[in-house]
Amino acid sequence: MFSASDGSWANDGGAAALAELLDRQQIETLIHQYCRSVDRIDEELGHSIFHADATANYGDFYRGSGFGAIDAICESHRHLVSHSHQITTTTIAIDGDRAGSEAYHIAAIRMMATGKLMQVTVWGRYLDTWSRRGGQWGIDHRQVLRDLDEIREVMPLSPGVPLRGRDCPSYTVLRVSLPSKN
Repeated sequence: MFSASDGSWANDGGAAALAELLDRQQIETLIHQYCRSVDRIDEELGHSIFHADATANYGDFYRGSGFGAIDAICESHRHLVSHSHQITTTTIAIDGDRAGSEAYHIAAIRMMATGKLMQVTVWGRYLDTWSRRGGQWGIDHRQVLRDLDEIREVMPLSPGVPLRGRDCPSYTVLRVSLPSKN
């Protein structure tokens, strides 16, 4: 499909395939920005992945607006010792200006409870419906499914303190500029 040197790849659907790859990459980048936003406690970045009228269902933890989910998560994380979120397998289906995604995630949080350092680890999936509005992809609805979880006492190997907020050196290294949402 992309082998012709004369540009005929565009006539063979190459332009459409390239556009879909770009859409896929934009959605995947937003999924990753979610993890970054809650780990850095950066509400503005977190809000940028949701459309203003988006909804979110985090089960017993939160049900309401997408912006409200980010606010609730960041507020709860401020009281934790540390936390880390990762995305693993991601599947994205695109149909024009609409899309759906399933992103497996692992979230580990540490907190003090009765004088002990406890770690909660959750393995689950984010099921998101997306739309492109004004040229920008955003989540319309997020459903969070919890597949496995555990809580256990841990002994840290190092006394590391998580760097949160805009003081984290990653903002300088990545020269993050937040996308604007209308």
